[in-house]
Amino acid sequence: MQMTSSTRRPLRLQNTTLLLLSLLLASSNAFTSPQTLSSSRNEAARISSTKPTTTRLYANQFDITKPTFDLLSFRQIRSDALLRYNSLNQSEPLRINLFLLLTVSLLGYPLWCESVTGELPTALSSVGAAAAGVGCGALFNRERSRRSNQLNRMEKELNAESLEVKLPVNKAITSMRPTATLKQLKSKRRIVALRGNKDQFTEVMDMLCSLRRRFVQSQTLLVLVPTDGSTKEEWGWDDKQMGDSLWLADATNIGQFLDYFQELLGSDEGVSNDNELAWFALNFKGRSIASGLGEAPKILELMGQQLQPMELIDDTDAAVVPADMPVANEILECQSKFYDVLTSTGDLEAMKAIFTDGKMQEVNEVIGAGGRIDGWVECLKPDARPANMVIADQDIFVSSPTLAYSTCVEFPPNAGIDGATLLASQRWVRETANDEWKLELHQTIPWAAGTRAGGTLRCDCRGCVALTSSQEKRTFGGLIG
Repeated sequence: MQMTSSTRRPLRLQNTTLLLLSLLLASSNAFTSPQTLSSSRNEAARISSTKPTTTRLYANQFDITKPTFDLLSFRQIRSDALLRYNSLNQSEPLRINLFLLLTVSLLGYPLWCESVTGELPTALSSVGAAAAGVGCGALFNRERSRRSNQLNRMEKELNAESLEVKLPVNKAITSMRPTATLKQLKSKRRIVALRGNKDQFTEVMDMLCSLRRRFVQSQTLLVLVPTDGSTKEEWGWDDKQMGDSLWLADATNIGQFLDYFQELLGSDEGVSNDNELAWFALNFKGRSIASGLGEAPKILELMGQQLQPMELIDDTDAAVVPADMPVANEILECQSKFYDVLTSTGDLEAMKAIFTDGKMQEVNEVIGAGGRIDGWVECLKPDARPANMVIADQDIFVSSPTLAYSTCVEFPPNAGIDGATLLASQRWVRETANDEWKLELHQTIPWAAGTRAGGTLRCDCRGCVALTSSQEKRTFGGLIG
């Protein structure tokens, strides 16, 4: 039955009328009375003052952090994690869908063969299609697993953004310590967070404090999260030596950090011991660069690999030694003697007198893994020792009357401003407060802006071993992904 023009006209008129009514209703809010508009604004202000300040779009209608069900992962995933993944990996979803399509098509070959080709499937073609379908299915599962792992890592990184810390300040200027979330610290600070108990923090505190100046130079903030309510004074903290501690931030809400660590631990298979030391590190972009469980981070290696200096360090920078600490000046003098033998005289007997007789575990673990040790006889030869190398920016940390640490920046000959400088650390010991200081361990690693260390050198009384970094596709790992 055809519709005549007389029957179409009322329908057009009705549609036009509905359209005009819709426009009037939509624009009616623009012509409210001043009183109504003012009350609406007051109500909006009242509501906005009571609602949490989470990131929302279009007047709190859409939350980009809201979980969305992901069919390939078959679980809820943060929407912003999916957006980041899709923006960084535009070809991977296409490969996943392609492998899935090929898997379904090849495994269903006996069902559509006759209708498409006009011939019945043979046994050989069916077996071949099934084998190809299984192979495509394996590729699909591999790509899907990689995608799920990346999304899992991105979710953990995004969840860390809400963690809040109390920032250190220069006490000579102000005593008010501002707070900031890790998201607000992006592009401003690197983050290293450790979770542990009193005993665990006591063990790592010396190494952390000895590198305090290097944390400041690399714009890195450390956050120590105790699981037992202990304080930094109980970990061996010395306010006299630490000063303003511009490298150490405090967790505003310790429970929030502990919950986040629990989230990381709960996602690892076979991990159930909440008493183990755990840590993670984030770069300026908030991306995971390293993490671990059960073992303290090797801070010097982490410095050379991920926490390079952001400040300009010159070979004329003077040593940083407190004037009221005679012990620190003793360590500085011992350090000077060590470098004089290493870079100038090459005296083997003098080098033996500087070191203790102990064989250090840091060197033993490299030898045990198949590394080669070069004795001081070889290391001090004219063509082997770093002749004319200078050191600067020395720093001393005295842990106790019988234990101390020193650090410095090494400048090889003709290094220049952008040259290959190195960060060196020494550990000094003595039996009693009246004995001479002896060098127990010397370690050095490349440390320059814009470069990543390819290895490190560890030395004790026997000589030196070189430890090179392995080439890995992933720059993150451990707890976060």
